[in-house]
Amino acid sequence: MNRKPNILAAFLVLALALLLTACGAGGDRVERFAEANPGSGESIAIPGYEELDFAAGKAEQAVDLKNPPENACDFVLTLSLDEGGETLWTGEALSPGEALTRITLNRALEAGEYPATLHYDCYTVKDNQPLNGADIKLILEVK
Repeated sequence: MNRKPNILAAFLVLALALLLTACGAGGDRVERFAEANPGSGESIAIPGYEELDFAAGKAEQAVDLKNPPENACDFVLTLSLDEGGETLWTGEALSPGEALTRITLNRALEAGEYPATLHYDCYTVKDNQPLNGADIKLILEVK
């Protein structure tokens, strides 16, 4: 009879440990919200990332960059190094519910950590009118 609470407690501890481990992994998505237009009351879900893991010496990189399906706008993403402002990559329009799994940087990076910014330009789906955007500060972990 006493085993059920112990099994439940063990399960909860394991679930919490898995959750905490997943939340610390590089490339985590952290939802942030931006107002579509000042004073509109409409919000845009902006996926945030603390870190992106890249392969050293390669221009083509695996990523998981998404436009959440609940958004009513397209994203155009730009990845830039903070030091010097060099643009590493600019994507095509990403519609709600779409994701990018591979990108090609303008140049390969050497191993190291690079402070960078993932900039979101947001546009209406219907007529491509600009909305507010967002800048996500992150680290490129290049190995």
